[in-house]
Amino acid sequence: MTAIADAFLNIRADHLASDALFSQFIVPPFFKRKSIFADRRSVRILGGRGCGKTMFLRYFNHGSSLNPIREEIPESELESIGLYLRPDTGFCGLMTAPWLGEQRAKLAFSHYVALNLLVDACRAVSSINQANFALGRLNLGDPGLSAALAHQLRLKEPKVSALEAELEMRLVELEDWVRNPKANAEPTLVSFASVLPRLAGDLAKAHPRMARVGFRAFIDEFENLPGAHREVICDAIKHPSLQMAVHIAYKKHAVIDLKTSSDERIVEFHDLTTIDLEAELATGGEFELLAAELFLLRAHQADTPYNCPVFKPEKLHDARHLEYRLSKQYREQVLRCVREILPSPSATDISKGVVADAPLRKRLTDMIQKGLALQGLEGEVQAADLIDDKYPQASIVLGAVLNRRSQAKSDIVGAYRKAIDAGPSDTDPFFKVGGWIDNNLYGSLFYLYAGLPRRPNVMYAGFDRFCMLADPNLRFFQALCHAALLLAFERTNGKDMQGQLRVDVDVQAKAARQVSDKIYQDILQLGSHGVDLLEVAGRLGRLFQAFNRRRSQSEPEVNHFSIDHAERHQLSPQAERILREAKIWSVLYEETDTKNKSDYDIAQTDLILNPIYAPHFSISYRKRRKVTLSASHTDVLLSKSAQHYEAVLKELVNFGDQDPGQAEDRPGLFGQGRL
Repeated sequence: MTAIADAFLNIRADHLASDALFSQFIVPPFFKRKSIFADRRSVRILGGRGCGKTMFLRYFNHGSSLNPIREEIPESELESIGLYLRPDTGFCGLMTAPWLGEQRAKLAFSHYVALNLLVDACRAVSSINQANFALGRLNLGDPGLSAALAHQLRLKEPKVSALEAELEMRLVELEDWVRNPKANAEPTLVSFASVLPRLAGDLAKAHPRMARVGFRAFIDEFENLPGAHREVICDAIKHPSLQMAVHIAYKKHAVIDLKTSSDERIVEFHDLTTIDLEAELATGGEFELLAAELFLLRAHQADTPYNCPVFKPEKLHDARHLEYRLSKQYREQVLRCVREILPSPSATDISKGVVADAPLRKRLTDMIQKGLALQGLEGEVQAADLIDDKYPQASIVLGAVLNRRSQAKSDIVGAYRKAIDAGPSDTDPFFKVGGWIDNNLYGSLFYLYAGLPRRPNVMYAGFDRFCMLADPNLRFFQALCHAALLLAFERTNGKDMQGQLRVDVDVQAKAARQVSDKIYQDILQLGSHGVDLLEVAGRLGRLFQAFNRRRSQSEPEVNHFSIDHAERHQLSPQAERILREAKIWSVLYEETDTKNKSDYDIAQTDLILNPIYAPHFSISYRKRRKVTLSASHTDVLLSKSAQHYEAVLKELVNFGDQDPGQAEDRPGLFGQGRL
């Protein structure tokens, strides 16, 4: 049974062999509404770290599109055979103007790209020979090459097999020269933008069914290339060939200028189209469906039983089955199955648990008692008498409302007693939609649990909450599942009394905290500004934590911020740099106004601390309320000293209604200097 936890360990696409990826890829629902590579324009694929860019690109590589286990492959796949390259950034970093000269550096990089894509193109010929096309097998054998291509590549024989045999030596030759250009002869350099179309032209003559053959080259981690190398790729995008299109993938916000070698730039609409994976997955609950299917696929691969007859793993990997997977019945049954394995306690159930649990009930009693003192009712009413086991939600929210100075002289206790005597009502201030319970329950529950940090916070437990913590990052979702299943097997072997796979909510909550703590610490390793990003995440987390620790919960569930519109241009260059890095590495998510015109114009922008950090700080993962900051406050949060930050924190948050010790016990920062 422990194998199911191990099934969630392989979370990176680059750990999968090319021919194995097809059976791991789940076609996302947005394929149904979006024409993927429908025209000859180039495509850029955007997304944060872990959202699936590499898996997405490699699915369109010939290893998947022409995979032997795929049935009835359409002939149209031959018109755009996928080739994949993730450049070796360390080696490419040697191809610089100071080392090789400006022009030679660019030519060397283009040669490097050409050799690697040619290697994959030779493998693509093997994939074609093994593919199950709808019109029958297509055996190309060992296709011949033109005299021109054989001469250009210095081949002894004009055959694909001869090309494949020579490419490794050409790569070694290039590496020797780049690393020591003075001691080794310069190789004959070729351009990938010309040699790949020429190869496609030769393959088109190999068989009548190959007449319209073409390549599409996918360049991954485009943002890691030096500017001069990006220009070489952009040249090919700007001037495409009929037999080769170039597509790129990079982290959102990481590249702001798609310049060619000339003064021209890549222009959206004219030269390329964009697929934002995070934006696509955020549509209509599509992340939840993908996550549920991923969970069941991993269970299937681990030979772990589950009760979901409609789920058929073989239908996950081909877009032709999307109509089946997007049916209402399929979606409901798949989600229901995973929700039974990873149950999510409702707010009502959590509230009942609070009043039934002695330490949490005591914390609620203390909260109400302090509120009674604030309202001048300390001697008239006993806090313990105001906790109603039948209506725990109202009792919990009462604790917050009583602690609000704005409610002075109002009969809160009377309104509460009237509410629980009459029961839920659409007009009662406690129970009505938009009333006190609706607006304050979650924040109050987070407040109560935050005071008992060693207790698993079940507010983070359940499939739906795992999705909210991870969305749109399937890597994070897999990490949460792995941790939960591993803990469950250690304690209960993953089964309940009836033998059905099920993970206890306390175990899930503990797993969420473990994963959140680990991913938070991993910020330190993100790029070259990890130290800055970790400190910024810590400052924002503690700011939202401070809002959550107030008994009044007058602004519950604050977990994101915006920057004052009138001061949007006043951010310092250092703050802008750190803000951009935080967005690149998904420490912060940004939801922008479509009117924004420039990279620094963040008017009407919501900046959201990644929800995966919520359990680490014991704050809400729901996007409910924000704090609007001035440019000067934002500058302090992002780039000023710890002393400046502490002063701003006290200015933004009233610590008067926090529990004794909480204001003083706020975690300090890592250092006292500037970022």
